[in-house]
Amino acid sequence: QELGEPWWVGALMTLALFGCSVVLTACFLALVPGRHSWMTTLSAGTLYGYLLHGFLIRGSVEWGWYDPEVMQNAWTGLLVSTVVAAVGISLLCAPPVQKLLRPVVEPKLRWFFRRDDPPKPAAGAGAAEAAPTPRA
Repeated sequence: QELGEPWWVGALMTLALFGCSVVLTACFLALVPGRHSWMTTLSAGTLYGYLLHGFLIRGSVEWGWYDPEVMQNAWTGLLVSTVVAAVGISLLCAPPVQKLLRPVVEPKLRWFFRRDDPPKPAAGAGAAEAAPTPRA
């Protein structure tokens, strides 16, 4: 109403946006392949690409990779950045990188989630009470 529209427009737009989100989710799930392909292996490593790409970006800025003349033109800079980003992320998602950095990215924390064993009854006085009775 503050935007000069009737009150029901907001409710209608909210329902329309929810409907669009359901349709887009169904479209996305329809595109997901049901079989194993090279992309499946690459997709399994997206956590590594997500967590490690900042190091590549920071390194490229520090090493001056954005300074050459070819990067100053909008179209060539966009093309070069896109190709380098696609290759860099693909390499970060590759199985050798996953194998090398798994202890850092996905450490085994069994020691952290270790369950303590319940205390055992003493062998003396209370042992007869704790022993199960046989059933007939």
